[in-house]
Amino acid sequence: MSVTCQSAEETANAIIERVGREVVLGLPIGIGKATHVADALFELASKDPSISLTIFTGLTLEPPRGRSELEKRFLGPLVERLYPDWPVPRYAEAIRNKSLPANVRVQEFYLRPGGYLGDPYVQQHYSSINYSEVAGELMHLGVNVLAQLVAVSPDQPGRYSLGANPEVTLDLMPYFYERREQGQPALIVGQVNHQMPYMSGDADLDGSNIDIILEDDRLDYPLFTLPNRRVSDGDYATAMHVASLLRDGGTLQLGIGSLSDAVAHCLKLRHESPDLFAEVLEHLPGGTGVRRRRHLPVELAPFHEGLYASTELLSDALFSLFDAGLIKRPADSSTDTVMHAGFFIGSNHLYEGLSNLPEDRRRLIDMTRISKVNTLFGEEAEKRTQRRDARFINETMMITLLGAAVSDALEDGRVVSGVGGQFDFVSMAQALDGAMSILMCRARRESGGKVSSNIRWNYGHNTVPRHHRDVYVTEYGIAATRGCSDRDTIDRLLHIADAEFHGALMKQPRRSGKLERGYKMERDAGHNRPDVVRSLLEQHRPHFPAYPLGTEMSTEEQALVEALGWLKTHTATTPKRLRTMLQASTGGEQSGNEKALSRMQLEKPSGLKERLMQRLLHHALDRTSQ
Repeated sequence: MSVTCQSAEETANAIIERVGREVVLGLPIGIGKATHVADALFELASKDPSISLTIFTGLTLEPPRGRSELEKRFLGPLVERLYPDWPVPRYAEAIRNKSLPANVRVQEFYLRPGGYLGDPYVQQHYSSINYSEVAGELMHLGVNVLAQLVAVSPDQPGRYSLGANPEVTLDLMPYFYERREQGQPALIVGQVNHQMPYMSGDADLDGSNIDIILEDDRLDYPLFTLPNRRVSDGDYATAMHVASLLRDGGTLQLGIGSLSDAVAHCLKLRHESPDLFAEVLEHLPGGTGVRRRRHLPVELAPFHEGLYASTELLSDALFSLFDAGLIKRPADSSTDTVMHAGFFIGSNHLYEGLSNLPEDRRRLIDMTRISKVNTLFGEEAEKRTQRRDARFINETMMITLLGAAVSDALEDGRVVSGVGGQFDFVSMAQALDGAMSILMCRARRESGGKVSSNIRWNYGHNTVPRHHRDVYVTEYGIAATRGCSDRDTIDRLLHIADAEFHGALMKQPRRSGKLERGYKMERDAGHNRPDVVRSLLEQHRPHFPAYPLGTEMSTEEQALVEALGWLKTHTATTPKRLRTMLQASTGGEQSGNEKALSRMQLEKPSGLKERLMQRLLHHALDRTSQ
């Protein structure tokens, strides 16, 4: 029978009373953490060293913080607007302040991307596991408390939804039942948040499944929003190639970020304007006008049967495809479900869209356990039937020429993010007939004033080993590498690399005997340059907007994002910084950009520092507007 508590403190005391002074607390990834419950347990442990508190979670979210003065001026009002009441967990603040009590331990299996590269505690306590193995890891740790946000049914008293995060909780429920039968404590704690969308499917539970319910309207808060990022021309080019690989009636898994947003937009473009889609694809580097593209099927037609989604993450990109009617194929003949998903996180538009779904549309989405969407184990025959022509689309940071993917960490061992479910989907693609693991990668990067290739000869870390290589896509085309020899893998990946690096990339394979001495690339690979992509998309600019899924930023803030990005690039080295400062200082009379400067509180600069910032920002705004 469920116990209802009216405060987080009461809830924490009830937990200690029932499980004892050794608490192994599981918190969901992302937005579904019962933060007030975790904070109350943290407070008890801070005051009482006899309490041992282990917290196992992933993706602890905090509002962004700027590094430079200009970044802080930009982010300040944005953070106040988007995250006014977001409760940053006490454990996260303690880690940042290096004040974590000795009797509290925090482990994460997925990190806020790039957020902890310089944090020794987080790096040392990171757990590298596949998403499908999280429940098993929690069992190994002896988890005895799960605490997450839940939604209340608007018209069925006593029913709750696990909302954004049913994925691990549902997989752990049988383990919790078993512990109770053995006389061991195991509690599922639900903190009600009335702003959490009520989701159907396996996430919809009777209240008897939740041991302690914390319900206090004063603890409600808006869910953490991830503003949609700007989609670049390179992102769109990559997405055009990816969108040409999806078959009508097939299965889709899609990640999050600007590349995924671009894929969703290009799928809609293919559906609504197939002639335009075909024209652009033909003229892109590595597109259908190139002989090499013929080694894979080319899908250009609109979607009549539609797609079925079986995905770890329900993102803005996937929801936009559901909203547009492209995700509409039922999983099989026994159900109306068109999407199985493990968890969701995204923009306020996503949360509002899910909350406002009519019931007949809501029941088409089944929020379910992670073992359902990330593996073939259990109900394997059914899953194989449902996941026909599957395309598992994710992103990677780097690719080696022998076909390994680098997605989660650097070669010095520091973790950027985590494996998450990427390897789950790579492995599943190889086990399903007609499936593809599609890893998208930007062909080049600029960091610290230096441009480099994201396709490397080798790298001191990999997430997907070379023997699991499959389909790689950059802005310059598609490399299908599954079953290829080393020589052919290198050849195909070279042809989707940036032309600036072709010569350097060929040297080591030749020295190693992996490429013949007389090897030459095809002439059209010389078009693998950013300006070629930019020139083509510029001809069709209205069809490739900067924010295809919308944005919560104002027009001025969108312009400032561009300007600050340009400024960061053009001040990355001392010579660049001096050159940019000189250009900004000698640019003559400055006018325009008043609204953007006002947004940064630089319309009336005070002192030399603010005058210099104003000139630099004015210069960057002028350059990016061109």
